[in-house]
Amino acid sequence: NDPVAMLLCYAALACFVGNRWTLGSVLYSLSVSIKMNTLLFAPALLMAYLILLGVRETVRQLSLCAGVQLLLAAPFLAHHPVAYLTRSFDL
Repeated sequence: NDPVAMLLCYAALACFVGNRWTLGSVLYSLSVSIKMNTLLFAPALLMAYLILLGVRETVRQLSLCAGVQLLLAAPFLAHHPVAYLTRSFDL
């Protein structure tokens, strides 16, 4: 799953460089859903959002990322929410 997660993460970075922030945010969120090690890019991405897009658009992009996560988690949250939340983020 590392290659797929990193492929999506690098595709997201290419979108960000190409000024395609919405698609990049979706791809980045998908990469995080596959493997959480891509969260290591999050601090730099947050700074890029804030500096290049401003606060309002940053909130919009972060909401989009959260929405993708909720959409992917919906089937699991519907049936076993406590087990999903405790085991998904067991660090």
